[in-house]
Amino acid sequence: MKELRAVSAEAEGWSCDVSLEEPVKELVASVQKKFGRVDILVNNAGVMTRPVPMTELDVKKWDYTIAVNLRGPFLVTQAVLPIMMKQKGGAIINISSTIGRGAYANFLAYATAKWGLEGFTQTLAAETRSAGIRVNSVDPGYVATKLTGYHGAKPESVTDVFVYLASDEAKGITGKMLSSSGWKSQIR
Repeated sequence: MKELRAVSAEAEGWSCDVSLEEPVKELVASVQKKFGRVDILVNNAGVMTRPVPMTELDVKKWDYTIAVNLRGPFLVTQAVLPIMMKQKGGAIINISSTIGRGAYANFLAYATAKWGLEGFTQTLAAETRSAGIRVNSVDPGYVATKLTGYHGAKPESVTDVFVYLASDEAKGITGKMLSSSGWKSQIR
């Protein structure tokens, strides 16, 4: 927050279960009421079950993982998109994973959701390009978050790609699948 205040930026935080339609609509309405517009959407909510073979994967854990990691970005984007379309622009950044770009045994629910998110990103980029809305995905790598048990890189070490994709510098960059490491070579 100190950094935001230093550049005279305003920020607000809300909590929301992104897997449920009504709370998402209420969240987006609150954001629009507070700020009047939505320029950047980062679909960052994510969960992961303990790695197990498919034969041991509980259906409820499968459903929950898909609900948060794939349905959530769909619901939030669907609620935000009309605002961005009316504004004639915006940037949507979906948090992907290496697991959503390759085969990793015992991560079926998480991998399926992230592979789906890549397809969602590509298709939405094609649909919204003419409206001036950019849609990209980022694989941040192994970052120290609750999901990783706070092991991995510091979150602030992977922010450059997000700042870039949210900025006017990224005009014309859409439908890309970038990694937080080496992303600069991926945009050429």
